[in-house]
Amino acid sequence: MTTAQAHRTAAKHHPRRIALFGGSFDPIHNGHLAVARAADRRFNFDEIHFIPASRPPHKLKQHLAPFPHRFAMTSLACAEHPHFVPSLAEAGEDFSGTQLHYSVDTVRYFRHAYNGHGDRIFFIIGADAFLDIPVWKEYETLLGLCDFIVANRPGIRAEALRLVIPPHLIGRRGLKKNGEAQPSQVVAELQNTSVHLLESVSVDVSATDIRRRANRGQSIHGLVSVRVEEYILKQGLYR
Repeated sequence: MTTAQAHRTAAKHHPRRIALFGGSFDPIHNGHLAVARAADRRFNFDEIHFIPASRPPHKLKQHLAPFPHRFAMTSLACAEHPHFVPSLAEAGEDFSGTQLHYSVDTVRYFRHAYNGHGDRIFFIIGADAFLDIPVWKEYETLLGLCDFIVANRPGIRAEALRLVIPPHLIGRRGLKKNGEAQPSQVVAELQNTSVHLLESVSVDVSATDIRRRANRGQSIHGLVSVRVEEYILKQGLYR
């Protein structure tokens, strides 16, 4: 039994709070980890599952490092935090990560795995990606399957995020009795789920810049965890 499985077994007597954090993770970097730590501090998760994307539908034309490398780096980055779990949810039957996966199906998978009374699934997503959610597969269904945590960036207002949510999905649970608006940390209350805003997570790191620096033989120290940096150098990734 793995540590994570033992933790889940021991936790069955209380509702679990599970976060899903998906991405290309090409490579996973300190910006990703900062967002996850900030979300964990605020919501006190039992587990945060880092899910390297197989073939992200919106990046089909982009060349990604092979899935095994991206999963290995994700595993190394998660190793130092007890709540961070590297996930093979989108690895596919042959663990090649070459099959197309959609977020709505991945969330359904976790909803099936964590179906105890009171269990809650949260989906961590960047503000830019959330603004594009109307083009995602079954996005209205997805919004009702789990809570969302939107990691904001400077220049994006909560009102802009709220505009991409169909009005008929927004419930009245979040309105105060006197009709006041939502608290600033909540973008919207839907019928069964909520969209939360995670502010003040400003880490100026980009995977594109890391790949470019690695390709040029420049240092990536401080941009990724030490173990990930070592892996990239030993494997000659992005060269």
